This record gives sequence, C-alpha cells and structure tokens, in this order.
Amino acid sequence: MRDASKHEADEAGVQELAQAADRLFYAMRRSRAATVGRSGAGLSMAQLTLLEPLATSDDGLPVGKLASTAEVSVPTATRMLKQLQAAGVVTRQRSPYDERQVLIRLTDDGTDRLSAMRTELRSRQTEALSHFTPRERHELAAQLHRLAAVIGDTVPQR
Repeated sequence: MRDASKHEADEAGVQELAQAADRLFYAMRRSRAATVGRSGAGLSMAQLTLLEPLATSDDGLPVGKLASTAEVSVPTATRMLKQLQAAGVVTRQRSPYDERQVLIRLTDDGTDRLSAMRTELRSRQTEALSHFTPRERHELAAQLHRLAAVIGDTVPQR
C-alpha cells in the first residue's frame, strides 16, 4: 500500500514538473516573439536563430553549419539567407579554399540589427529574472542546466 502511494506521489511530482517546464517553454516563446514583434531590427525569430552563430565569426560560416545550428534544412537556410542578402543583412561568397562552399558573413547593417535584437532580448530577460534573488537565480540556473542535460540524454539518436 505504501509503495502504491509513493508511486502516485512520484507520478504527480513528475507531472507537475512537466507542466511547469511546458509553461516555461511557452512563456519564453511568447516573450521572445513579443520582443521580435516590437523590435526595430526587422528580424524574425527564425532569422535570428540562423544568424546568431555569425556574431562571433569574422571569416564567415558555411550554409550547412548555419542550417545545422538553427536545426533547419540546408534548402530552408539557403532560401532565408538569399532573402537576408537581398535585405542587406548578409553577404554570400564562395570559399577561397573550396569552390563548392558558400560562406555567409554579416554586413555592418546585419551586425547592427543582430546586436540590437540581442540587446532587446537580454533586456527583457534581465527584467524578468530580476524578480529572483541572486541565490535563487543561481539555484534556478543549476536546476535548469540539470534538466536540460537530462532531457538531452533522453533524445533518441538518429
């Protein structure tokens, strides 16, 4: 009898945590979408995700690497990058080392837009997380890292 009630309590706790994680995921998604919608940077969340790795790359990155990081197909990334090139956000050039490879770089305007968007997102995050004490933020960060690792370990391998 005791084992059954412990199992039910464990099950309820898992369910409560799963619901809280889902609420966090959707709240973060809504917050990011709202920030993007009000931003003057003119970048969508999908574009931001695709461009993010370029912020730390001076030499440019291949389309395949950007697609992989953004978890989109290469044809989808190529289409998005052509639109961003037309808007003056990126340049596309053949690699001097491998003619088959196209390297993507941010333009000055693209760098400014990406930086503005990142600043706006960080500002919203700072505002939201300021409701926690430094100790609570530290503890929460540790638990979120642990949760991300556990979830990552349960993803089926291809």
